[in-house]
Amino acid sequence: MWGEVFALSSKHSGLVDHSTISISTLADRLPAGAGLIITSGDGVSERPSGVPITAGAATWDILDPAMEDPQLLSGYGDDRYDVLYAEDVLQTLPRLSVALANWTRVVRPGGAMVLTVPQGCDGKAASWRFTMQDPAVADGSVNLLELLRVICHLAEVEYVALMPGTPDSRAASANGSDPERMPKDAPEGFHRRIEVLLRKRPHPLTPVQSNDAPEIQMLVKLTEAAIAARAQWQTMEEFEAILASGVRDATVVDLSRLYLLYQWLLTTLRLPGDCIEIGSFRGGTAKLISETLLRRQAGGELHLFDTFAGMPDRLSLDEAGLKGCFADTSVAEVRRLLANNPHVHLHPGIFPDTIPPGLHDHCFRFAHIDVDIESSVHDCLAFVYPRLLPGGVMVIDDYGHAECPGATRAAERFFADRPETIVQMPLVSSAVVIKSA
Repeated sequence: MWGEVFALSSKHSGLVDHSTISISTLADRLPAGAGLIITSGDGVSERPSGVPITAGAATWDILDPAMEDPQLLSGYGDDRYDVLYAEDVLQTLPRLSVALANWTRVVRPGGAMVLTVPQGCDGKAASWRFTMQDPAVADGSVNLLELLRVICHLAEVEYVALMPGTPDSRAASANGSDPERMPKDAPEGFHRRIEVLLRKRPHPLTPVQSNDAPEIQMLVKLTEAAIAARAQWQTMEEFEAILASGVRDATVVDLSRLYLLYQWLLTTLRLPGDCIEIGSFRGGTAKLISETLLRRQAGGELHLFDTFAGMPDRLSLDEAGLKGCFADTSVAEVRRLLANNPHVHLHPGIFPDTIPPGLHDHCFRFAHIDVDIESSVHDCLAFVYPRLLPGGVMVIDDYGHAECPGATRAAERFFADRPETIVQMPLVSSAVVIKSA
């Protein structure tokens, strides 16, 4: 087939090259085995003619959106298929990142996903209008290359191709035309298609791509400006020294959240009690808390909880993009980072199973909850809240994050009948709760 092929950089940050070249057929690139086709509906009962894969290359299941949910794939197990082909259906779904994460979920490691979407508007009822090189500026407009960044920790992009103008594939067959060779100046009613081939990674990477997003970069610049302005009235040497003590190299938390975490911690130093962090990953934010306590000669213990082996499997379907993430850490690595503080205690394993019996009698002045998923956030709140001292502070890192909807659900449900107010920070994610008297 022919099309404009766009090679992505290793970080999938944008286009680095493009040219009109011949692409080998998809059949040459896809593994044989079990496949799933997600169609555009209309009661399809057989493989659509638009699937560019020879019959017999794989055994196919076909999902019809009129009969099943193509976004959550709730009836489909993990790592089930060698190939997934989603034909012109993504633009009709309300939550794009959730759909992409679940499509990746059902594909086996090393398996392939082929997605096609119309460029621009295809004249049908659609929730989204896809572009490829243009910025997404209008309501309902999505830059597909930016969207793919949401799952680049789960799957690698092999190519993105802009195919020549095509009519509906079935109409093209009926008219005897070849939909893949329609001219670019095809008449009205013919639409160019964007085709994407992705390969599922053997193991998920740490999802840090959001730190490169424009809104995060802007927040970092604003935070740097705020720190510089405050330095005219109050020394910021302590905070800078804490960041340089190993915090920056051991965290994926951006500067804006680190600065707020530091300030909220300072407000609790007058209180008795311990500090607790659930979700420590490589220990960066734990190092920030530990160094602050040491430098301010604050008493109390610091208790750290993490699996140190990645996310647990108890994920909601709209949290599929987090499966297997944050596994590139170790207890030994975090223990070395925090070795200068004898009051730090690490509790590896799945919370709350790893709570030592004696900790149930402790009180906390500060809590940092960074566990991403709904069930874990609920477990953290259920343990920490009754032990948080009046005036104590709880920071819920993932509240409000678009890719961690369960964190927000759990927090809202937990505090619905309690007197405290969830204060959302003006960040991509983060909220603070101050315990009432």
